Amino acid sequence: MSLQLSTTRSGTFAVLSVAGDIDLETAAQLGDAALAATQQDSRHLVLDLGEVTFMDSSCLEVLFSIQRRTVLAGGSLSLVDVPRNVLRVLTVTGLQDAFPTYATVAEVVEADPAAAAD
Repeated sequence: MSLQLSTTRSGTFAVLSVAGDIDLETAAQLGDAALAATQQDSRHLVLDLGEVTFMDSSCLEVLFSIQRRTVLAGGSLSLVDVPRNVLRVLTVTGLQDAFPTYATVAEVVEADPAAAAD
């Protein structure tokens, strides 16, 4: 399955919705889309992973790169609706706590009032 990416906004947050497989072949697309979203929309980024059908460890470097860029720009990265298969990759690698995770975009906005007030 290919990777589908779309960006919307929720307040001051850019929300990048991801669907499909994230692997060695598609991970760079995710990184490029995240960079574009934070340059055009907001320094605060939410990755909605609810429709991700597969993710391998090659995506971890991309997630850390996205996180590093958002933090250096004074922003934040949050993961939303993390499916079991993605959570498993994070857990097996010991990275389940490396990224703030939430059930919904609304929870991210509520949990980070400083970003919401930007």
